[in-house]
Amino acid sequence: MSVKEVPNTNPKRNSIRCQLEQLANKNNGKTTQQSKQKKYHKLGLNWKDVVIFSLAMFYTTLYQVNAYAQSPQEAQSVNFDDITSGMMMQFNQNTGEYHSLQLVQTEYDVDVFGLLATIKLKQTFLNDKDDWITEGVYAFPMADKSAVYELKMTLGERVIEGEIHEKKQAEYIYEQAKADGLTATMVKQYRPNIFTADIANIGPKEAISVEITYQMSLKYEQNFYELRLPMAIKQRYVPDSYNAALPQTYGVQDAMYRSIDVNLDAGFELDEVRSLNHNVAIKQNFSTHQINLKDQQLYDRNDFVLRWHPSLEQTPTAAYFSEQKGGFEYSLLMVMPPKQVEKTTQPRNMTYIMDTSGSMHGMALDQAKDALLFALSELDAETYFNVIDFDSTAKALFSSAMPATPDNIAKALDFVDGFSSDGGTNMAPALQIAMQRENIISGYLNQIIFMTDGSVGNEAQIFDQIAQDIGDARLFTVAIGPAPNNYFMSKAAMFGRGTYTHIAALNQVNESMSQLFAQLQHPALTDVKVTWNTADVVQSPSVISDLYMGQPLIITSKTPVNKSLGAPSFVVSGLSSGDSLKSTWSEQITLNDDDRTTGISRLWARNKVEEMTDDLMLGGDYESLKDAIIDLALKHHLITEFTAMVAVDRNPDASRMAEARAAQQAPFPVGSLGWRWNLLVGMLMITAALLARRFS
Repeated sequence: MSVKEVPNTNPKRNSIRCQLEQLANKNNGKTTQQSKQKKYHKLGLNWKDVVIFSLAMFYTTLYQVNAYAQSPQEAQSVNFDDITSGMMMQFNQNTGEYHSLQLVQTEYDVDVFGLLATIKLKQTFLNDKDDWITEGVYAFPMADKSAVYELKMTLGERVIEGEIHEKKQAEYIYEQAKADGLTATMVKQYRPNIFTADIANIGPKEAISVEITYQMSLKYEQNFYELRLPMAIKQRYVPDSYNAALPQTYGVQDAMYRSIDVNLDAGFELDEVRSLNHNVAIKQNFSTHQINLKDQQLYDRNDFVLRWHPSLEQTPTAAYFSEQKGGFEYSLLMVMPPKQVEKTTQPRNMTYIMDTSGSMHGMALDQAKDALLFALSELDAETYFNVIDFDSTAKALFSSAMPATPDNIAKALDFVDGFSSDGGTNMAPALQIAMQRENIISGYLNQIIFMTDGSVGNEAQIFDQIAQDIGDARLFTVAIGPAPNNYFMSKAAMFGRGTYTHIAALNQVNESMSQLFAQLQHPALTDVKVTWNTADVVQSPSVISDLYMGQPLIITSKTPVNKSLGAPSFVVSGLSSGDSLKSTWSEQITLNDDDRTTGISRLWARNKVEEMTDDLMLGGDYESLKDAIIDLALKHHLITEFTAMVAVDRNPDASRMAEARAAQQAPFPVGSLGWRWNLLVGMLMITAALLARRFS
């Protein structure tokens, strides 16, 4: 039986079917094209959009590749923390990185008088590229207690010189020069031992000469003075796989040519002068030595280190240097301890203060306890002593100083052995107990040893406390740990007429403390005084500490020049003690400027500024002290809290010409965003192209 097809007589249904068939037939011809465009439709793009996008991305990539190809050495940037010698660097605005220029020559001209070194350094750098450098920066590492007071940069016809001004005035000069399109810079500090100075528009194949003059105070330790000059720039290692075209120590170009001339006037007879790392020629002319580097090109990468050992006598010896400037005579007095110092026969009273706060937790406290236990075990029965520990509060072993009998020493050992670290660092109560009458004995050498990690913020209050209450006692501060408050610790010792010892490595606490305790038993001179034959003498420091084995005394002064009264003179004196009875040592010195010594006036001014800054912290009259510091700094070319050095272009027309040439030869517009600016431009181009396509 066959089934007969029944025609659909529903007109609505027939109409829908026809519409579906017509739509299907219409879309059949576009199937292939739709499949090709399917993935682009997901992004809202057609093939023309994709072409525009590809071209824009190609342009952006090509720009970056082209920038790298022009200066492949810029693959290795310079980190300021790597700077070990003077460097001139280019600032790359595309990457925000610094890259070194080629160092052609370095020349050192050094004058040493006693412990003071005045160093004139000239370095020549070369922009060996065919492009202008929009911005460069010169950076130099500074030793502790160093100060730059002259700066000069020369680029072709342009000469940029540093000048000292009051800080607000220096900022005004800098901003005005910058607004006028001139080259100018403020001398800045990247960190306390790195100073920097900027310079703009260094031409292609142009040499840059940088001359700085700075002053540094040398340290005397282990019976020698040492002068250290940074020689070689630290190289940055590049693995072989990074770029075969770059040397393995690429990133710093250094011709390694050096010139060093040192004029050394130590003030004393010398046992030895030697260079640790380099061949030198040494010539002696009476009391001075001329030292010259033999090899003009470095054969190693070590710093230049020169050491000299004074020939010590059996008694203290004094040396002095003087300089006349502006109607005044400035002097530098050095008192050296004798070769051997006998143990003092003067009875001593020792007060040990130990920081047991939470910041001393661990090895710092353990090592300090060991050193203190050793010191206690070395006391003899004629010595008086006390032990104080502090954290948030202070606690003394005895209510007053007690003799170091075996029974009292045993109590002290148990007391110290029970120390544990906890609480805050409240120093004032412990110092107050140590300086009370009960712990100070008349006729004794009263020595207070203050051991802490130096975490203190109320410096002014404690300085005032020490200055008011120290009396005839001596305060010796000992900082334990890598990051103490050096300012506080050194100033506290100065106010207490003692010394400051910093022990950075915790494994050296025991050894360093043992050396300090041995030193305190051997004072070469106590109650040191300087007596002048003239009035109106300004002396620094005003408080003079005792003279101890291995630590010379340094005193600077300023006296008015009056030829009718003759040359000023003074007597330096002190009390010495040994196996014999206490005796007075003295030496008379007459100032005699030889027109050869330089830098003494600036050293005196630096010391006075430091003292006036201390007075500010202790609550002195702010306005009068500020004015005095500014006046002194301007006269002696010093950078202080209230003054600054600004580098001024001495040839503004040449500066404007250089800036115009740099602007004309800039291959691409460069913005402060660097590569981010390039990417932004590329994306804007893409957006504009897509919008144009949509509207068309």
